[in-house]
Amino acid sequence: MSVSRYPVAIAGAGPAGSAVALALHALGVEALLLDRPLAQPFRIGESATPDVAGLLDRLGAGHALDGHLRYHGNLSLWGSETPRLDHFLHRGQGHGWHLDRARFDQALRQEAMARGVTALGDSGVDGIAPSGDGWRLQVRGLGEVEAKVVVDAGGRRSPLASRLGVERHRLDRLQALACHAPNHGGLSGYSLVEAAPYGWWYAAALPDGRALATLMVDQDLARGQKLDQPAQFLAAWRATRLLAERLPPPARLDAVHAFAAHSGCVARAAGRGWICVGDALMGLDPLTSSGISGALGDALAAAPAIAAMLDGDLAPARAYAKRADDGFRRYLAERRRHYRQETRWPEQPFWQRRAFAPAALAVSA
Repeated sequence: MSVSRYPVAIAGAGPAGSAVALALHALGVEALLLDRPLAQPFRIGESATPDVAGLLDRLGAGHALDGHLRYHGNLSLWGSETPRLDHFLHRGQGHGWHLDRARFDQALRQEAMARGVTALGDSGVDGIAPSGDGWRLQVRGLGEVEAKVVVDAGGRRSPLASRLGVERHRLDRLQALACHAPNHGGLSGYSLVEAAPYGWWYAAALPDGRALATLMVDQDLARGQKLDQPAQFLAAWRATRLLAERLPPPARLDAVHAFAAHSGCVARAAGRGWICVGDALMGLDPLTSSGISGALGDALAAAPAIAAMLDGDLAPARAYAKRADDGFRRYLAERRRHYRQETRWPEQPFWQRRAFAPAALAVSA
């Protein structure tokens, strides 16, 4: 049986994986991009912060933002009974974007393929084992593949790193409960965030003309209060103040869709012949709106470390791990600071769980 050989195999073709492929191509490194799309009839959408444009320009993929909605800032009801408008221009920044994630992801994949990156759809890594100075992978739809370096870009489960025995730390049990609703114009250009006793709400307009309403709540609290059921979800939505005003809840809801939104990180960012990027490296609270920015930044930082690995040099990988560790520590401090701003329900479990900083979690190489 023939074996396909590539210098680098990337497991996951979301923004992080496609961006790694683009960054490696710019360095003259060939990569195999493996896409294992999940069956998701409902896509939650995402916000991209203003710095995303510059990161995409560095990848030569600025056009990936074409057709998405401009995002000028946040309207929030958090830590106070008075709504607050935080406009990006007040921070000396340009606008961000409310993304159609499926279209954005596809644009990055297509750009990678247009540059000659080999991409395999409906695929994935079913097995991995050491082989010589690299790895032998069992790839769905292709068979055996040999690669000197493998990249885990497979999301919050870190599926490739977990196969290599790398532990993943999980900080909380946050999940996103989401639905689409008619957009009547009350969210144009802004994201809305409103705290509640049991969690917090997020809403934004989508490029397809609808709006997204999302409740961020711990899994056990959602089950206990039946917030994952349409009737109770709608009742909680109707009881909001800013959200119900800007995005009136529909009279009826057929389903509420649940997505993982917990914070966490891998215990090791990289090792000999492997590296993690994007959510596979660290998953951050959606409150930061930094998922896309983080994925692209990781890719740009990881590419030179991968190129060095191919030459047997692990020093850049150790620097990459130090970058990840420093970034996650900053995130933990910012997460704690932001949640501590909300003091109206100190007796509620959701807020009690976030009142204290977690134990330091190191991301090492």
